[in-house]
Amino acid sequence: MKTDILEGLSDFFKALSDPTRLKLFRLLMFNDEDKLKVTDLAEKIGVSQPAITQHINILKDLKLINSNREQNRKFYFINKTKFKSYKRILNIMMDISNMRCTFKGKCAECPNSRFHKK
Repeated sequence: MKTDILEGLSDFFKALSDPTRLKLFRLLMFNDEDKLKVTDLAEKIGVSQPAITQHINILKDLKLINSNREQNRKFYFINKTKFKSYKRILNIMMDISNMRCTFKGKCAECPNSRFHKK
């Protein structure tokens, strides 16, 4: 797997490793209908507005969430396209982890040798 893909995946896991960000992501993931702004998110998760803003910025930096401005309010939502790309990578990793070697130790001949444990 390319290094840049693995680094991106590492950033994805780091971003979601924080319990508050995970709650935030989950809340937005299951909230397609409602328009949620910072005050709503802070209240529902139980943290201060400055804290939720910091968490939002981390997720926005990875493009996992987007915002939409309506008048003087900003609403947040999941970037489903970006999330699906991470999901695809995870699925590929799961497929690779379930592979069984058929080259019986001849790693140089194996097309998947870059994934072998050393």
